[in-house]
Amino acid sequence: MKLSDNNQMPTVAAMMKSSPNFAQPDDTVAQIDRLMKEHDIRHIPIKLREQVVGIVSERDLRWMRSPALLLPDPEEIPVAHVQINNPYTVEITTPLNIVLQEMSERKIGAAVVVKSGELAGIVTVTDVCSALAEVLTAQFSQLPST
Repeated sequence: MKLSDNNQMPTVAAMMKSSPNFAQPDDTVAQIDRLMKEHDIRHIPIKLREQVVGIVSERDLRWMRSPALLLPDPEEIPVAHVQINNPYTVEITTPLNIVLQEMSERKIGAAVVVKSGELAGIVTVTDVCSALAEVLTAQFSQLPST
């Protein structure tokens, strides 16, 4: 569904990526890094059983690559040690403007979307930028360029 096709406020479901990749707290930092690279993503929800308990972003892992730091091997560090606990989580029926305003106010790059408490998707700042570009193109493509 295109965001520009809506004639009323869409829910976060209109923008989220469904069935996102996820990890578990005992997965290693190296596994998360490989998963991000393999799927070209920057945010991974962390689930314990069926409940989302955290999120890890590419930025959370970036500092660990510094040669100036003497850190254990990333294959030995559980993601639970670097994850952000209790990430911003919204129900799939939440109005999109509410989610985006909250992401802006918190200065965060992703919102985890759940349906009845279980992981349903994720919406990121990159998704928001793509949707905004789509809306602007649809709105202004007929205007003459200056």
